[in-house]
Amino acid sequence: MIEAQRRAYLEAMGISVWLTRSGEPDQQGLLLGAGSGSTLLLCRTPEESSTVLAADIVRCLDDPVWAWPDPVENTASPSLHETIDNRLFTLVVLFGEKLAGSVFNAKILDVLGSARIAVVPDLDVMAVDGNARRSLWLSLADQGAGIPN
Repeated sequence: MIEAQRRAYLEAMGISVWLTRSGEPDQQGLLLGAGSGSTLLLCRTPEESSTVLAADIVRCLDDPVWAWPDPVENTASPSLHETIDNRLFTLVVLFGEKLAGSVFNAKILDVLGSARIAVVPDLDVMAVDGNARRSLWLSLADQGAGIPN
């Protein structure tokens, strides 16, 4: 059963549901694609990670790993914090403010565990906006992803 659905049932029965509120990411699980590098690229869906633009981004980095939120909220799927700890990522790139807001409860962190966090424009925006692509490039260069300024 999906966690949100479970909470709704409990609340409908009059049972108080307590949730932790912190600056840490919530427990939304992630699904990981192939790759073994130290950079995690977090997009909304697996389809986004297979676009031509996504392939161009991968060619600029050293074997990054794509990830996206688990749509069925499987409890076995690791959270962002667990994913960083388990795979020793040093850079996490989140594509889009909306996605970043859904991954973090309140405030988007600059660092989580061993990883620096970079929020860049959405892949859909970058597909049609050269300035958004430039913003990604500059952000990766600033984060030390091996890309020259």
